Amino acid sequence: MPLYELLCLVKPAVRRQEMVTLVRALGDAVYRNGGFVTQLKSYGEQHLAYDLRRPFEKYDRAHIWQMDFVAKLDALKPLDHELHVSDKVLRWTLVKRPAAPAAKPGGGDLK
Repeated sequence: MPLYELLCLVKPAVRRQEMVTLVRALGDAVYRNGGFVTQLKSYGEQHLAYDLRRPFEKYDRAHIWQMDFVAKLDALKPLDHELHVSDKVLRWTLVKRPAAPAAKPGGGDLK
């Protein structure tokens, strides 16, 4: 199964408990489809390089967090649906990470 990285920007007015609920729902979507979360990082509330606009809304700050997970391709559709449906999420990007190089048998003797 490939490794994926989800970087998500959440509205600054969202309370911490609401954000925890969102992250838990996304993690559950990964688990339900046979994957698992490998790492979760929060970068806190950050000033954005440019304003993000929504109808009648403008954001210059956002809560930023990253979730790394291993999953099958089938797990991405429910995850994408959860992100689209949420009114708390401003933007997100999902990247497939390259596979780690396999270790060579017999060790890596340097000569």
